Amino acid sequence: MSPLPLFNIAPKRALGVHVGPAQVKLVEIERGKRPAIINLLWEETPPEAYVGNRLENPSALASTIVRMLQSRKIKTRHMLSAVDGSEVIARTITLPNMPIRELRKAILFETEASLPAGAGDTVLDYSILRTFTSEEDKSEKVEVLILSAQKHPLGLMVEAFLEAGLRPAALDLTPVAAHRAEKRSKAITDRGNEYILITVNDKCTDLSIIFQGEVRLVRSIPIGSVGFVDALGEKHLFDAGLGTRQKAQTESFGDDTDSGPNEDLGIVRADEGDLEFGSFGEDPFSAELSARDEKLSRESGSDIDELAKLNPLITELVDETLNTIRYGQSFGTERSEIGFGVIDGYYPYGEHFVKSMSDKLGIPVVQGDPFASVDLPNGGYREELVKYFAPDFSVAVGLALRGIHQFG
Repeated sequence: MSPLPLFNIAPKRALGVHVGPAQVKLVEIERGKRPAIINLLWEETPPEAYVGNRLENPSALASTIVRMLQSRKIKTRHMLSAVDGSEVIARTITLPNMPIRELRKAILFETEASLPAGAGDTVLDYSILRTFTSEEDKSEKVEVLILSAQKHPLGLMVEAFLEAGLRPAALDLTPVAAHRAEKRSKAITDRGNEYILITVNDKCTDLSIIFQGEVRLVRSIPIGSVGFVDALGEKHLFDAGLGTRQKAQTESFGDDTDSGPNEDLGIVRADEGDLEFGSFGEDPFSAELSARDEKLSRESGSDIDELAKLNPLITELVDETLNTIRYGQSFGTERSEIGFGVIDGYYPYGEHFVKSMSDKLGIPVVQGDPFASVDLPNGGYREELVKYFAPDFSVAVGLALRGIHQFG
């Protein structure tokens, strides 16, 4: 038997890769007194990779990830990814506190008894949320989140990462990763540690009750960013693939030469008539972006009219959010007071969308800020652009932070 290592040393750098049928987001973070983002990338998921909401072609996804890594000459291979709440069945159980070996056996027994499993095609996992003293009998209890997921789709995702030359360390739960990235932001800490986290993924929205600063309940509903942009009749505002596959119709800003995706990246765009608002080039956060073409904020009266197209979806999202709040008001004898909401992920019209959610929910809603506890790269990035799209990087940032063993 080989000797155990004296220290569990965290890697200096890690990648967080958040994959969905519409977008692939990649963040590289370096460990330090204050974590630092080294690279920040976002690209359209290749349409051939997914059939509906299911990954079916891992090689197509792998090719996109390789291109993203090569575009910034990223050498880091230690990475983590996430699965949305719609891909798992989650339950919270409470057990008496006991020695760790016995506790693991009890958790596995309760997991197999509480969650569906079948013929070796299901993965079971758990995470210990907290240890507390019961108000009823003053005994020590342990609260555990138990999970069940289908093995096949998880295997295809891992296959894509391995084919891209990455070393996947873990698959996290989307809202848990998002919460890890955001929980130290001032917008949250100033308001308290009991709120509802609304994470808008590509194909679903995860609704999570945060109680005493930790994820205590996760529900997933089939409303996602793809549904929002379909209702608007548009593509995602951030199509980082634009100009890469349509090379014949693009031109570079700043000089007269074309730059390939793995060379010195310039901002490229389609012909003026083809450019949708917010559709940038291969390096979407570049400081070289022309101000006259960024079309970023859309903070005009027409936003309100456009947002009206989403009213049926927003109303359904609000109803399900209120149901989740009501369901999560009580944890046994403990009562939670959900005083505000935090929204992250991809949603159109930024502050207008957030205000609409707040008005309909009847509680304050703030945008997630995953960059509050990390340093951003110096130079080469448009700060206002990064800030505008920050909520969509919450999951990827949270994954990378776990990878370097910070903010667990």
